[in-house]
Amino acid sequence: MPSFDLTGRIAIVTGGAQGLGRVMAVALAQAGADLAVVARDPEPVTVGKSRPHAPLGAVSQEITGLNRRVLGITADLRNRGEVARMVEEVRAAYGRIDILVNVAGGAWGETFRSGPLLENGGDDLIEVYRANVVTMFLCSTAVAPLMKQQGKGVIVNIASIAGRGASPGQGAYGAAKAGVINMSQTMAIEWAPEIRVNAIAVGSVESPHRPRWDSAALGATPTAALGRPSTEEEQAGTVVWLASDAASYMTGAVIDVNGGRRT
Repeated sequence: MPSFDLTGRIAIVTGGAQGLGRVMAVALAQAGADLAVVARDPEPVTVGKSRPHAPLGAVSQEITGLNRRVLGITADLRNRGEVARMVEEVRAAYGRIDILVNVAGGAWGETFRSGPLLENGGDDLIEVYRANVVTMFLCSTAVAPLMKQQGKGVIVNIASIAGRGASPGQGAYGAAKAGVINMSQTMAIEWAPEIRVNAIAVGSVESPHRPRWDSAALGATPTAALGRPSTEEEQAGTVVWLASDAASYMTGAVIDVNGGRRT
């Protein structure tokens, strides 16, 4: 049976200082990988609203406590030059890059709003694409030549159920995540057989930054068959599987981790 063991592998996790990114980085370390965790500094609010930010030191301590190596890098991944610097720092420190998990993104930020389409402007659409699609594209195309040269590599892109169909109230975000899904499938075909590329369409996730799920408020029609959002750890397990040799025949797939979404 193929192994889930990632010992000796080098993984980059973007958006890795907090939330899903932090939990996914720690899960990869628990599976044996050494890490580079990437996050950006907060920026001034223009039309959006401030996002919570966590320092890289906290997740780095968690990973060090697992006896794994970790490199914390601050970079704005919407900028090609900063992406190139980030990749070079990882290559210089570790000599190779085996896994890239693109978590960086979001439905709203300091420079764009989430909401009904008639409340969005063109800048909101551009900025949500920059945060979700451009960051994934720049990071993936930056590591792909090295992975090709190595003869092996894995990219996991974090998409959303919002990108799988209509997304009332967050249409710009849904369109961006649909772009992540489509581009992941194209990367899988263009970069095979050396690089496997898959996406995860994440459903509702419980986190400290969201109100807790209130089943009573949902009435008789819960949005998931399991009747609750996932934990961040439940999403991270899929990343470890896709990054490992246990998923060695998986590429170009979109894995729905949504608790059996029904509405």
